Parts: sequence; C-alpha cells; structure tokens
Amino acid sequence: MSGASAPPRALVTGCAGFIGSHVVEHLLAAGYRVHGIDSFDDYYDPRLKVANIEAALHDERFELEVMDLAAPGTTQRLAARARPDVVIHLAGMPGVRRSVAEPARYVRSNIVATQNLLDAFARQHPVPIVFAGTSSAYGNDTVPPFEESAPCNAPLSPYAATKRACELLCAAAAETFAAPITVLRLFTVYGPRQRPDLAIRKFATAMLRKKEITVFGDGSMARDFTHVSDIVRGIAAAARERSGFRIVNLGNASPVTVLDLVEKLGNALEISPRVRFVARPAGEMNITYANIDRAGERWSWRPCVPLDDGLAEFARWLKRERRTVPERLRRIVTRGHLLGARPAP
Repeated sequence: MSGASAPPRALVTGCAGFIGSHVVEHLLAAGYRVHGIDSFDDYYDPRLKVANIEAALHDERFELEVMDLAAPGTTQRLAARARPDVVIHLAGMPGVRRSVAEPARYVRSNIVATQNLLDAFARQHPVPIVFAGTSSAYGNDTVPPFEESAPCNAPLSPYAATKRACELLCAAAAETFAAPITVLRLFTVYGPRQRPDLAIRKFATAMLRKKEITVFGDGSMARDFTHVSDIVRGIAAAARERSGFRIVNLGNASPVTVLDLVEKLGNALEISPRVRFVARPAGEMNITYANIDRAGERWSWRPCVPLDDGLAEFARWLKRERRTVPERLRRIVTRGHLLGARPAP
C-alpha cells in the first residue's frame, strides 16, 4: 500500500476503452497514479482506443501496459511488481450478439481473465477491487425496476452468462479471502468515446451519413441510458470501499424505448431519421431499468445528466470526432508502439 504522503495508486484494466478512458482521466484529476492495462484487441479499431487515452499517455503519472489478462501467469507477474491501492476491473469482451457467435471467446476474455485477476489481487495481494458488471445479468425474468437482490438465474446470452459468472467468482473470492469487492451493474452507458458498435453511436453515425437506421423488432425495447460521467462517479465511490462484498446498480432509473431514443437523437443532431425495422436477434432484453436505492443509500449517488442533455453533448462530440479523427488515426501507431507503452513481460 502507498505511504501516507504518497499519491494513491490505481490499477485500471480496460483502460483504453470507452468507460476505462474516462475513469483514467477522473483518477488522474483526483491525484492518483494510474497503471493502465489493455490488450488492444480487435473488437473495434485499436487506434480508436489509443485515441481515447492520447492525453493520458503524456501524463507522467500514467503508465500503460499492453497485456492479455487471460494468458497464464500474466497477472501473477503483474501483482509481483504492482502495488495498487485499488483495482478497477473494466476489461472484458463486450457485445451480446457477437457472444452468441463466439461464446468460447467470451469465456476466456471474461471468466478466465477475471479469475486470474482475483487470484493475483484478492488472494495473494488483497486490495479493494471494483468489477464492472452489466444490467444484462437480470435477463427477462426480473421484474423492473431491477433490484440487486434478484436471483439473475436466466441470462439471455453468453455475454450475460459470463458476466454473471464473474460476479459469482467475485463473491466467492470476497468470502474466501475476505477481499473487499464491489460489483457494479452498469446500465447502457453512453457519451463521448462510445464504442462504434453501440446503438447511440451507430444510429447517430447513420443519420450523419444520411442512411437508414436499423431498429430491431418494433422499437419497443427499452433501455436505461446512463451518461458515462455518472458511471464514473459511481466507480469512484465504489473504489473507496475498504471491506465486504456488495452488488450495486448504476443506472439512470428512467428507461426509454428505442423509437423514443431515435427521435431524441434526431433532435440532438437536427436530422429527421429514416428507420428500417428488422427481426429482433437472440439475446436481447425487453427492458433494462435500474433500482438505484442502494447506490443512493450507500454513496449518496444519483444520476445527474438528463438524457436530452447527454445526447446533445454526444452529438457535438461526434461531429467534432468525424472532422478530426482521420488525421488523429494517421498519427497513431498501434500494437507494440503505443506511444511509450510496454508489453507485459
């Protein structure tokens, strides 16, 4: 652990992702030294991930390490040299539909990697751990608004099943090794740097290109869209926990149907969207809707960003990104040459 006068140290996995890059910025602003871990896999263009953390890479308090957490022995070697005050585990393979096609990849990237991290930082070198779970764990048999006490026994996709399995591994590690672990179930996060495969960014990009938007089913599926800044505040609160195990929802507590989202996003972009309806794929939930009483009672946490305001901010960011990202990507060299990043030994 850090000395009394030393700045706190955080280990952030998935540091170059959408949420991870925002967490890194928040921690640096709060005075932390941050050791970031990312595999820069090809789920989407790794250059976009480097762009996410471009500013952090020039901060001497940030160290980036390229690492596959599922590789044997990697986390043990990491724990032997890193002594964080908290581990924020955001790394993992996302995406419901892709998990249906490649379930084994999700088992490795989510379950194996998480267990390796728990072996290193819950059993051998116990420190507080924050694990990023998902609202997908609730499935379609949980009555909304979703409470953390729900059994979550019927995940609808391999993605949801692997994330739920990770929750159970976290609970077992907390019980067995008395490790302080917080599981956060995150509800449909959006905002600047959102992944290209997520609905808000896909819809907005299609609108700006004057293309049709593809909507699954009849558009009545509803999601609890939650701004990334609210999620980061919740992660920061969880990082201050020093004992026990808990599961906590972080959501906007105000679900919106996909059709209503399309309308709101069109208003933010000042574009009239054109919609094409297609069959609903397997694995999709009817609704996500967070009960956030526990987060409020424990941390006085509540979402602060209304959806309309968040979409307006996102629209401004995306328009800027479309103008600047081609040149930025030309400057960025990935895989082993990540502006000073070093691969895992």
